[in-house]
Amino acid sequence: MSFITACCNTVPVKGNYTPTGTTYTNNQMTYYIVGDKGAKRGVVFVYDIFGLHPNAYQVADLLSNTGLRVIIPDLLEGRPLTENDMGKPEVFAEFRAKRGTWEYNKDKIQASVRVLHSEGTESVGTIGLCWGAKLSLVALGDAKIGVKSVALVHPSLLTTKDFASVLGPVLLLPTKDEGDFSEGFALVKSGPYGGDSYEERLMDMFHGFCGARGDFSNPDIARNVDRVIALAASFFNKTL
Repeated sequence: MSFITACCNTVPVKGNYTPTGTTYTNNQMTYYIVGDKGAKRGVVFVYDIFGLHPNAYQVADLLSNTGLRVIIPDLLEGRPLTENDMGKPEVFAEFRAKRGTWEYNKDKIQASVRVLHSEGTESVGTIGLCWGAKLSLVALGDAKIGVKSVALVHPSLLTTKDFASVLGPVLLLPTKDEGDFSEGFALVKSGPYGGDSYEERLMDMFHGFCGARGDFSNPDIARNVDRVIALAASFFNKTL
């Protein structure tokens, strides 16, 4: 499975947002964390290929307003893909083969789960956008990571095998641009976590709308971002 065309060619917007949370560094890893420190439910937010874009902060803050403690690990270590990388297949191929892999990022995601638990969070899920959805889904299939459910928003790179390996419920929110995930999601629905799993395709939205490619000042996009937040909040309230 490769990145979809829209992911490789669509540039990020120029976001303008002031985050409400805290950024800090621990063991050479930078984190953004927001929400009630006493929250019993927490979420690791795995951003898209544009990293700590203003929209990533804003979505994390919106999620935290629903009662979740939200942490964003800077997996790309201050080196996200940029507008200049769009339309360059070799850049995406290298990203996918090296620092975009599960092996490169799994320890960072597990460390983020531990941060939340160290604060008193009892149950942790993940939410991922684009490439981040791939990492989030794989995390749900690795018992060592310790996440209990996952929300996937305009995902890239997902395979049927990823769905077959999950150890918890899945919220799947593709747009008109992503492919058909019916075979993989059917495996989830027919398994032990199917009852709490849900799919909704946002047909009037495009790949990246809830991340760095979305103009949140556009009423239609803002409404759909709010829809994602509401669905994710309800899902995590039920599954964490």
